[in-house]
Amino acid sequence: MNKEAPMKKSEVGPLDFDGAAIINADGSETPITEEMIEKACNDLESSSQDEDKTRH
Repeated sequence: MNKEAPMKKSEVGPLDFDGAAIINADGSETPITEEMIEKACNDLESSSQDEDKTRH
């Protein structure tokens, strides 16, 4: 039986990108970090909110 406290729906466990990386133009790899994902999500949310403001 799982003795860990259940997570709320809004909570996410530790992220593991299992070696995920961005391939740069020169062929080198940049590992994807949690900070990169958070920034991308925040940027999308901000741009979505800005777009909503311009529609009304």
